[in-house]
This record gives sequence, C-alpha cells and structure tokens, in this order.
Amino acid sequence: MKKSRRQRQRKGKGRLPHHIFIYFLKIDYELYIVFCPIEYIGGDILLSIKSSNSHEQGDKINTAATDQSLADSNRQLNATVTNLRQSINHLKEVNKELSTKYDKQKEFISIAAHELRSPIMPILGTLELIDYEFENADKKEITLKKEVFERLVRNTHRLERFASEILDVTRIDDQSLRLKKEYFNLNEVLLDAIGDHRRQIEKCNGKTKLVYEFKKEKEEKVPMEADSPAKDIFVNADKNRINQVIYNLLTNAIKFTKEGMVSISVIKKKGKNHNDEVILSVKDTGIGIGPEILPRLFSKFVTESDIGTGLGLFISKNIVEAHGGIIWGENNPDGKGATFVFSLPSGENNNSPNNP
Repeated sequence: MKKSRRQRQRKGKGRLPHHIFIYFLKIDYELYIVFCPIEYIGGDILLSIKSSNSHEQGDKINTAATDQSLADSNRQLNATVTNLRQSINHLKEVNKELSTKYDKQKEFISIAAHELRSPIMPILGTLELIDYEFENADKKEITLKKEVFERLVRNTHRLERFASEILDVTRIDDQSLRLKKEYFNLNEVLLDAIGDHRRQIEKCNGKTKLVYEFKKEKEEKVPMEADSPAKDIFVNADKNRINQVIYNLLTNAIKFTKEGMVSISVIKKKGKNHNDEVILSVKDTGIGIGPEILPRLFSKFVTESDIGTGLGLFISKNIVEAHGGIIWGENNPDGKGATFVFSLPSGENNNSPNNP
C-alpha cells in the first residue's frame, strides 16, 4: 500500500530531538552560538553540533575535545579569579597601610605642634618681658635675673633637641642614618653623662640619686673567664650616637623616678661566636612601664609623659641596631621601676687603644 504524500513528507522531516543543549563558544576571537541535539544510536550518545557562522557552515565537534576546551577555560577563569582576589587583598593591605600612615602623620602633627609650642611660648614670654623693660625704663642695658636666663637656655635646648629628633627620624625612615665610628673609652662617656644629669637633678631640687655601678662577676653569677670588671672599656662605635642613646635612657629614667635611685652599669662579656660585646643597663625605681606601652615601647610617638615626643626610644633602637646590637626594656621583678639594656659589639682589634 502506497503511503500518502503527506505521510512521506512527515517521514522525510525526521523526529525532533528530545533535548537540545546550547553552548556559547569563543573561537579565534569570534563568538559562536552552538545548538547540540542528542541522538540515540545503538545505545551510544552522539553529540552533533549544528552552528551558524558568517559562512553558514555546520561543524561537528568531538565531545572529548569540547570537554577539554571547557576544562581549559574553567582553569583560566579560576586562575583569573584567584589573581583578582590576590590583587584585591593586596589593595586592601596597601589601603590599610596608607590609612595607618595618615593617622600617624596626623598624630605627629598634633604632637609636633604641642612640642614646638611648649618651649616657644616661654621663650617668647621672656623676650617680651625683656623688651617691655627696655621700652619703659628707656635703658640700653637691663639686669637679667639668673632664673630668667636659665629659662631661656632650657627651652632653647628643648627646641633644639626636638629639631634634632625630627631630623634623626627622617634619616631613619629614609635609611640614610650614617655612623662615624671611632675607638673610644665608653666609661668616659658614661661619667660625663652622669655628671651632666646630676647637675640637672640638683637644679631641679630633685630627690633622685644617680649612681654608677661597677659590675663584678659574682654579682652577675657568670664564669670568671666570661666577664671582666667595668674599668676601661673601649668600643668601636659612633661616639656621638652612643652618647645620644645613653642620654635618652638616663633622661627617661630620671623623668619617671621622682624619688628613688637610678643606676647605670656596663660590663664586657663573651657574646655569640666568642666575640666580645658590651652590655649597658640603666635601672630605675620609678613608676615602671605601663602594660599598654610595653608592646609598643620602641615605636614612634609612644610615651607615658605629657612632656616629650615619644621619639627617643625609637631613635635609640635604630642607633643600637645600626651598630649590630640590640636593645630592650622590661619592668623590674620586684615591681619597682624598669630596666633598659642595650648591647654593642666591642669591635676591638689590635689597633684599639687597649691593645698595644
């Protein structure tokens, strides 16, 4: 029996696929929209892809090749996402650092303004008083009281010290701090510093006692051959910079010890690799180091006093480390006061003064 024309046409069109997958492929910078019908032949799935491009040609894409291409694309996409996340995290860290620097700059400006005003105001007030006496008395000379003169000198020194600290911090930040090393007797520097601070204590009618202790081996509880008494101890270092560190430590100890004792000691001992090193400590019986200050002790602008920039210990740390030494501070075990210690390589050789 012959089939009708309509039936033959219907058979010629074939059956519609049960499922259609749509892919978006980018090949050689061209985007293709690919329709993928699934046909069942002999129990196997054949994926024939019919696509339209500018030439309206159809291509058959091997399933394994397509899967590999998609896997490669996924890997590239994952790598891109990972890189973007890393870049975002890096930008967050940079932004955090910039924000921290900005906050520190604002803090520095506030501290600097206060520190500049503190010595400048007494100087201006004293000079205005002197100018007033010249104008009203119509004199070419006036008598200047000693206390007025000392006030001018004290605040001028304070202003000069602050300017020096700012310059030192700038050099440290720029990594341009330079040392001028020479061999010198550390004990002579210590005795000069102690004499200057004792005179300052007397001027202020202070009740702080400043002593220089000579450490002995038995007191240190170390072997006899490891240490020697602090007599003449020569070091190869920048004399002015080490003197600056000693002054900073003594000034802080006296400032926070209104009544009591400040002791300074120095000893030479064998360090690592059997090299001699000098250990200098400044111990006081003052208020000690606050728990909130201790973790940030040698950072910039950290201070427990209303007077001071909080730069002294930061500068001291960098000076000591530039010499190859270390510095640390801690509260005393008995709960009274604190002790600051720093070490220096002695740097002695056959050309040093104590090695003829």
